[in-house]
Amino acid sequence: MIEFPSYRWNPSDRWSRLVARLRDNRGIGLVELLIALLVLNIGIFATLAVFTSGSLALRNASRISTATAIADRTMETFHNTSYANFTAIPAPGTLVTGADGRSYTLQATIDTGSQKTGVTYPGSGYVKVVTVKVYDGAPGSGGKLLTTSSSSFSRCTQAGLGSDSNPCQS
Repeated sequence: MIEFPSYRWNPSDRWSRLVARLRDNRGIGLVELLIALLVLNIGIFATLAVFTSGSLALRNASRISTATAIADRTMETFHNTSYANFTAIPAPGTLVTGADGRSYTLQATIDTGSQKTGVTYPGSGYVKVVTVKVYDGAPGSGGKLLTTSSSSFSRCTQAGLGSDSNPCQS
């Protein structure tokens, strides 16, 4: 006896064919390879991004460190100067070359009087406040402010460096 296939739709046939297709291994190696390459590329690009941001942070820290050394050296110049000879050392807007070979703009300002704004204390005329600012780049180039250093100098403590015999009252 010969059997003919049934033309009736059977839902279980549909599911069994789908399960058979899913269990078939053809083409799976290619999909796995593409997914592995995608994950590997994401990892490589993330590593490159970390190195790039790290090098930028290191370069910025180097500039700030050099600017701080320049400000400290300038402040030491003031410490070694007598109170009577305080002037803007160096002149405002002076171009200075750092140890890294880059150019920095140095601005030093000297204010006489009290350290507290708007208040005058007895003897505050014997105090000078020095502020040193170091900018990135040449003067007038609009460089970024890298560091600010301030210190106060008293006529009483700086007197030994100059000709003042005893400017302070005991």
